[in-house]
Amino acid sequence: MMSRQNVEIIVHIDEALSKPDIRELESSLCEDYGIEKVHINPTRQHLMMVDFAPDSINSLQVLNYVKNKGVHAELIGGI
Repeated sequence: MMSRQNVEIIVHIDEALSKPDIRELESSLCEDYGIEKVHINPTRQHLMMVDFAPDSINSLQVLNYVKNKGVHAELIGGI
């Protein structure tokens, strides 16, 4: 069985997070099932790119992971 490639989505974060909060969010999301990589652009801190395995989770589950970390966010779309 052939595995699908990972999917990358953009999530908009409503809050202005401090650098330590950004690092903590990136780190804790990477520990969640199905998430491979998380990056928040230092010059556009409201935009977070999340790389995940679509065979394991979907984009709404990713968004729920983010919200469960106490962050207000919306799904912008895929790349």
